[in-house]
Amino acid sequence: MKNLFRSLPGCLLLCALASNAQGVRSRMEQMKTAYTASGSIVILDGQTMVIEPNMPAPICALPRQEDEKITWYRYAFPLSSITVPLSSIDESMMSEDRVFTDPAAPSAYKPGDRGDTTMVIVVGMPGKKFHALMYDREKLEHLGAGPHNSSEYGQVQDEVEAFGLTFSDDAAAHEFMSALRNAVMLAKSQSPAQSASASR
Repeated sequence: MKNLFRSLPGCLLLCALASNAQGVRSRMEQMKTAYTASGSIVILDGQTMVIEPNMPAPICALPRQEDEKITWYRYAFPLSSITVPLSSIDESMMSEDRVFTDPAAPSAYKPGDRGDTTMVIVVGMPGKKFHALMYDREKLEHLGAGPHNSSEYGQVQDEVEAFGLTFSDDAAAHEFMSALRNAVMLAKSQSPAQSASASR
């Protein structure tokens, strides 16, 4: 009987780990579905995914009121793909903004206008970087239709501390961000438990 009680905490720990792993996988599947219109996601394992945005990604303009004037900030994330270990994400720094992708937006903008696209920003934990494949927007835009070699659009490897993903559907962006935040928290909660299990 004593041996049974000794093994019980280990069994409970394994059940919790299995439940967490299923929860992470379920959230990653939710992200895949939410991101369908913007690109694709490949799940490498229960902790890592590769995000491949549609190319070319839009140039996003974001208005900010500063000293009673509107200042425009422009963002472009020319990603062919980015490898994202969930444990490398700082879930507290994730954010989303409504942005404008129409080049004429700054001249037509009136205070209160909402952007046409939602941009989700993902930031790494301090000291962590994401492995990315970047491309040259101008080279890509000058290529004709059809398949092209990555060298033709200037694809290079890079390491980035943060990246942005765009969604034309606001609801899809919310669903993606919620699933990502939950997946990150679940993935991080597995690590201490796994260490404790391995030490038994």
